[in-house]
Formats: sequence, structure tokens, C-alpha cells
Amino acid sequence: MDQWVEESTRYRGEEEPSLLDLVFTKKSESPPIIQYLSPMGKSDHVTLEVQMQEEGASWDGCFGGVGEIS
Repeated sequence: MDQWVEESTRYRGEEEPSLLDLVFTKKSESPPIIQYLSPMGKSDHVTLEVQMQEEGASWDGCFGGVGEIS
């Protein structure tokens, strides 16, 4: 299993930034393209936009918080 997020994803006031939001894949494949975008609303987590390719099909989604994939 591979984890792809490499930058801090949570920034809260004066606290040290944390890497809390992760993207995992089960098998070796080409790395996803991950963009780190501004937080949504009052969130202290960045928005991750993920583009990945799997077995000839592509998937493009935006994750804005727990359980939210559009």
C-alpha cells in the first residue's frame, strides 16, 4: 500500500502544521497528481484535488472533508 500526500494538510493558528489527510492506493501504479488548494469555508484543512489513472480508466475528484468526494 502506498501513501501519496507529501505536504502538511492542516494549519491551525500558531500550531505546527500537520500531515493528517492521506491518499492511499493498494498497488503500485503511476503516482496520482495531487493539488493542495485553499481550505473550504472555516476548515483548517487544505482541500486535496486528486487525479489518478487506474487500468485504463481515469478518476478525478475533489476531497473537501470527511465523506465528501465530488
